[in-house]
Amino acid sequence: MGKRDPRDEHLGRVRYRWLITLVIVFFSLLAIRLFGLQYIQHDDYSQYAEENKLQRERIVSPRGLIKDRNGVVMVDNVPRFDVVLPWRSETDVRRTIKKLNVYLALDTAHIYTRFESWKKKNQGIPFPIVQNADKLVISFVKENYDIFPKLRVETNARRRYRQGASAAHLLGYVGEVSDRFLARSANYGYFPGDLVGKSGIESVCERFLRGEDGQRAVAVNASGRVLGELKELLKPPVHGKDVTLTIDARLQGHLETLISPLGAGAAVVMDVDDGSLIAVVSVPQFDPNSFAVGIAQDEWDRLNQAKEKPLFNRFLQATYPPGSTLKIVSVFTLLTNRLVSPQEAIVYCTGAHRFGNRIFKCWKAWGHGYMNLYGGLVQSCDSYFYTAAEIMDVDDLASASREFGLGSRTGLDLPNEIEGLVPDREYYNRRYGKGKWTQGLVLNNIIGQGEFLVSVLQMCRAAAAVANGGYLVQPHVIEHVAGEPEGVHTSKKMKALEGYTLSYLRRAMEGVVNDEDGTGRASRLPGVKGAGKTGTSQNPHGEDHAWFIGYAPARDPEIALAILVENAGHGGAVAAPIAREFYIEYFSPDDSSSVLSQSRGSVHQARPE
Repeated sequence: MGKRDPRDEHLGRVRYRWLITLVIVFFSLLAIRLFGLQYIQHDDYSQYAEENKLQRERIVSPRGLIKDRNGVVMVDNVPRFDVVLPWRSETDVRRTIKKLNVYLALDTAHIYTRFESWKKKNQGIPFPIVQNADKLVISFVKENYDIFPKLRVETNARRRYRQGASAAHLLGYVGEVSDRFLARSANYGYFPGDLVGKSGIESVCERFLRGEDGQRAVAVNASGRVLGELKELLKPPVHGKDVTLTIDARLQGHLETLISPLGAGAAVVMDVDDGSLIAVVSVPQFDPNSFAVGIAQDEWDRLNQAKEKPLFNRFLQATYPPGSTLKIVSVFTLLTNRLVSPQEAIVYCTGAHRFGNRIFKCWKAWGHGYMNLYGGLVQSCDSYFYTAAEIMDVDDLASASREFGLGSRTGLDLPNEIEGLVPDREYYNRRYGKGKWTQGLVLNNIIGQGEFLVSVLQMCRAAAAVANGGYLVQPHVIEHVAGEPEGVHTSKKMKALEGYTLSYLRRAMEGVVNDEDGTGRASRLPGVKGAGKTGTSQNPHGEDHAWFIGYAPARDPEIALAILVENAGHGGAVAAPIAREFYIEYFSPDDSSSVLSQSRGSVHQARPE
């Protein structure tokens, strides 16, 4: 046996020392790390561990209610159950949907389409596989936890419009927040998938209706199953504030039933003193409940492409020629500028009026005979106004129209109100060229034809100005918001009409309804004397539009109204009877023995104009 080389022994001892050193260093580092974890970073890791077994979930606050002036709830919330899936990868979602479809008949194509949109802006947020699930789906998910351990049922609030399509254009609807809205409202607590008011009161009062979200903490196991909720960590949501409107839901619905069978149209009923709107109608309508859980694409396309335009707000955004309803402004212009003597019969109406080489026809083909100002308005004689228009300056009529609030927004507390058009000298010079238009345009204007365009809301306010002593009131639909200081809306009045001209207009409008030859007799009721003006506006795209504006009672007015029915014919035959039926419901809704109720259905012979 040979002798060991001393060099090998030395090398072995060196290696041994290095090994010992490495072991000591390793265990020293491990001890330092353990010390740091257990002592220095103890609190932090305790928090991480706590958060790993606890999940904090946002509790979306229910939106506030929308009520009518009598406290009747028009919009509220009902429970909605969604089957949601916490997800991290697209593969997990698709696998779960495919597996779930084996047991439940699902529209997988629609679900995949929704997920494609969802994943772009909702990373990390549970995906609602089944929205607004029924009892069968909910029971299946809860009873088959062993098959689908990650699925859970969430309870949310769904917006409900109790009267269906009634007042849809006023109330508006809710929809999912857009990316643009989220970018603009990043600091206001909105998240992808949240609902927000898209139109109408839902949009205008969004800051009130939307409450403050809450939060809850739930304990979960390793597979994500909820074990229970920690009550001590619960932060309840704050309910949105209730909004009370000036609308009367009963009268709103009644007026809609009067207009809807006749086709498209609009109507506004206003308190003459403070401008509060009692009913606002736009027909045809749509059901905002369709939007409450996300409207289907085919339904959205149908509403947008419908010839009748059900989404279009006709009482606020549509303009029409006012027809003979503008004659109240024409009378005001003639009297204010002393262009005619009220008692003088300045024309013998034969049914036509010649101006230059043109013939302007009166609505009554056989003529009215001798006409003074009172008769011209009461019987709506076009020939009388044609004659007066020959000596009227176009700017005088335009100025008077603006005194009645035409050509400008009324200030209603809803967005997208349209101004309309009041043509004046500047307008015609701009359109036709200076000196290139004739007085014949004024003959059209004075009877509410030509370029004049007004909204139904504007004409209702004009009627209210005659009724309330000459004041233009600012209309409004929001009465108050719960918890807000009194005076969310401050009613504004501006003096527009006064003196002899105002009293003359009131007497003449009373005659339109109550005189035997008045064109508005179809709105007449025993026991309640009204006042008004009929109108028939020519429509280049179809049949004439039927108008009626007025107020009641004539001597102590409470309400003013304006009614327009598109493509329906003469105002005295179509729109005036609607006013009469509304008066019956307004002044005597429950007393079947009253004179008004007994008169229902016995419509007076309607005058065409």
